[in-house]
Amino acid sequence: MAKVTMLLAYAPDRPEGDLADRIELRACLTPQGQIDVQAYLADPLPWPALRVLPDGTERATELVQVESGWALRSTRGGDDAPLWTLDGRVFRPGELVTLRGPDAAGLVFRIVNVEAG
Repeated sequence: MAKVTMLLAYAPDRPEGDLADRIELRACLTPQGQIDVQAYLADPLPWPALRVLPDGTERATELVQVESGWALRSTRGGDDAPLWTLDGRVFRPGELVTLRGPDAAGLVFRIVNVEAG
């Protein structure tokens, strides 16, 4: 399993990004850097992710597969928690990933690190 670290590169209210706003995602990746669907389906445990906001607040989430690809869901609300669509095809340093909330606002994150673990 890889740990993917992303930093906010753009938000409507922060057009220059914010280094204190990040996502840490754990996922099995293919050699091409894509999320490994077979590994996801075979794993009985959810794949964790953590959103750290600029004020230091941490929000525990998990990666879930949806029709359009992938999303993050809060671990607090169970299956009824709102989904935040994760638009990213390749998870390698330098790639961009867009996180869209239920209100469709897009936050763009840049992957800064991918490491085993």
